[in-house]
Amino acid sequence: MPTVDQAEHLMREGAFQRAKVLLSEIISDDPEDLRAICDIGIAYTETGENEKAIRALLHYIRNDESNPYAWEALGCARFRTGDLENARKHLFQSLDLMPENPSSLRNLGILHGMEGRHDEGLELLQRSVRLSPRDYRTLYALNYAFRDAGKPEERLKILNRLMELELPDDIRRDVELTRIRISVEWE
Repeated sequence: MPTVDQAEHLMREGAFQRAKVLLSEIISDDPEDLRAICDIGIAYTETGENEKAIRALLHYIRNDESNPYAWEALGCARFRTGDLENARKHLFQSLDLMPENPSSLRNLGILHGMEGRHDEGLELLQRSVRLSPRDYRTLYALNYAFRDAGKPEERLKILNRLMELELPDDIRRDVELTRIRISVEWE
């Protein structure tokens, strides 16, 4: 019999598809297991199944409004479906519950940047980096925030920091190409 602890271990390892299988079994045995419902909502968010994530997380939040990670995942799923207003509300709720959550700060910073609120987005991303200095996702987003703010020196420092980290191949390729474009003054 699978356990929520096993599924959460898989999620920490990035194995969201496998975690969803375990969580589905757990929920079919106990449809009211709120921890499993929250976790499957987060796993759905991570695998891009945003409508499923929204349904699971809304169900969870109706029963427990105190989990900042559920609010964050709901905000991310809403963001990906284009519902920016609710995404913002959910991310703020996450930060109300846990003000030093680097992931929520990052996601809200990205949202602000997409809305053209570059200074606010940049500030949130910088706070996130201070809390989690080796998070490549935040550094990658900060690279674009510095680009949008017209701060090429700061951007290049972030790109150089990114190259020191273990990155997914597509991000490493993009960072390398960006550094080349900057060096030949195409950016």
